[in-house]
Amino acid sequence: MEWISSPAAWIAVLVAAAAGFAIGRASTASARRERALETRLGAERAAHEATRGESAAYRKQVTDHFAETSERLHDFTLQYRSVYEHLAKGASELCPEGFSKLEGGLGLDALPEEVASTPAASAERQVPEGG
Repeated sequence: MEWISSPAAWIAVLVAAAAGFAIGRASTASARRERALETRLGAERAAHEATRGESAAYRKQVTDHFAETSERLHDFTLQYRSVYEHLAKGASELCPEGFSKLEGGLGLDALPEEVASTPAASAERQVPEGG
């Protein structure tokens, strides 16, 4: 038990105690910092997932909008063709001499023919997703 009374032993014990205290304190601060970073990472992941969900919903909304716009333009074109044909028929019947000036000038061949409403025809007009 002589080593307990030597000053070198006491200095070694004090240095070991100080080192243990410093290491314990550093690991506690590190653990706290790690928990804070994990919490922050979880919040960032949740925000990222929310943003992805909003983005997917927006893309679907845009796709649906343009699909409906396409269908409406198609219907509008068919209605325009019907009105044009009605006017052309009326012009040919009511004033045949003036109708000859209009024939072939408005490009009826550029207007689409009416397509039967089938699921396949509707699918062809759909805007592809994920563009």
